[in-house]
Amino acid sequence: MSDGHLNKCISCTKNDEKIRLQKKSKNPEWLEKERARGREKSRRLNYSEKYKYSSDKYKKSLKQNTYSYFDKYPEKLKAWSMSQMIKRELDEIHHWSYNEEDYTDVIHLTKKDHKKAHRFIIYDQERRMYRNLDGILLDTIDKHFEYITEKIKTEAD
Repeated sequence: MSDGHLNKCISCTKNDEKIRLQKKSKNPEWLEKERARGREKSRRLNYSEKYKYSSDKYKKSLKQNTYSYFDKYPEKLKAWSMSQMIKRELDEIHHWSYNEEDYTDVIHLTKKDHKKAHRFIIYDQERRMYRNLDGILLDTIDKHFEYITEKIKTEAD
């Protein structure tokens, strides 16, 4: 409005902005401009120097966490190293099983879909496979693929 007020509540404004952002983010041209704007702002405000100490501290803790993660799940490290030479059709690969015979048997997903898929599965370290949220073991690649595909399509981001 011309008086500087929106004439709607904060929660409505936030909801409208969320819907606007979802629509805009489907446009790759807009996304690229937005990323460039963020990078330019970061350079202009010299964030890399301002937050250098915390960044180094973060890198150190990230490295430490990675080591402890692979100490806890050594089968995941083996599967990861065996699958490094697989040609990726999409951004990321997803292991449906961490049994030795299935190390290179993977599902290709976008980064967004991969992150979303992991919200609906639970790792069973004893069997080295995933279970769905109801506790049912996804013991074949077909079951696994069907389950995560359905969740990716039907569940909200």
